[in-house]
This record gives sequence, C-alpha cells and structure tokens, in this order.
Amino acid sequence: MEADKDLKHLHSNRVLNREVFYKGDTIIKQGDSGYRAYYIESGSVEVTVREGPHVISVSTLGEGEIFGEMAIIQHCERSATVRALEATAVTVIAKDEIERMVDKIEQKALQALLRVLSARLKNANHGQMEHYKNLAEFQDRMAGLVQKADKGISKHKRNDFRNEAEPLLKQLEELLDKYKSD
Repeated sequence: MEADKDLKHLHSNRVLNREVFYKGDTIIKQGDSGYRAYYIESGSVEVTVREGPHVISVSTLGEGEIFGEMAIIQHCERSATVRALEATAVTVIAKDEIERMVDKIEQKALQALLRVLSARLKNANHGQMEHYKNLAEFQDRMAGLVQKADKGISKHKRNDFRNEAEPLLKQLEELLDKYKSD
C-alpha cells in the first residue's frame, strides 16, 4: 500500500509522534483547525458529523487507515469529530509532512484528483447529514401526530378516527414504497 510505504519512509527519516487515545477520547473535534493527520497503528475510531442537534456516524476506521487529512488537503477547518472506540495507538503526521507528500506527487493531475476526492467526500458527508435531518424531521412530525392523536382523541371517538385514518396511512405506506431506495 502506497500510504504504508510513505509512512515507513517518514519513520526512517524523522521521528514521528505516537499517541494513544482511550475509549471515548476525542481525537479531532469538528470545527477545529487541522494541523495534523493520524495513521492508526492499532485500535479503531468513529467519525461523526454534527449539524445543530443532529449527529451522524459517517464511518468507522481501523488499523492502517488515516484520518484528519481532509482539513489539511483542503486548507479548511475539521469537517468531522473523531473519537476512539477502544484504546487506539496512532502515528501523528504533521501538516507540513502531508503537504510535502502531496507536493511530491509529480503529476499535477494526481494532486488535483486527491483534492477533488477529498472535497467530494466532504460533500458526501454533508449530503448524508441533510438526508438524516430530513428523516429526523419527518420522524419527529410523525411522533407528534401519534402523541396528539393519543392525547387529543377521546376513547369513544378513537374507533371513528381509526376508520378515517386507516386509508390515509395506507396511502402514506404506498408513497413510501414508491420512493424507497432499491
């Protein structure tokens, strides 16, 4: 793997910091500046994205994977929070080392590809968050309707309500079937 080769090259030419994070430790916080990337030596981490009250898990990474590189490659703030799922040992790679690795790529098209892929991943994470927010809003509305029906309809009218609501629920189910992902 090319990343492993580059990391071994870095180890042979300079001392890189190793750090250990324990279960639940925050390694990267969304919104912070990005000055370091991390190569996972052992353990695993969860990558989450927050927008307002909504938090989604976008991936789980393990041994041999790198995180924290997007903020460096794109010159922007951290787009996600990363927490250790268990005791996790990482090699810390400084921003200048990442930039040096990218600059070493002789073909400018490959450098551009790396930046484009990083931007697309960030956009995909944002799209996943928008989808989650829409589903959460729909779920909240449905829960509110159930609660309103439970508390707002007297016992002697519930059967009539059920008879009127049943065809509407059937229509909603058909609509969901129409738009479900294949």
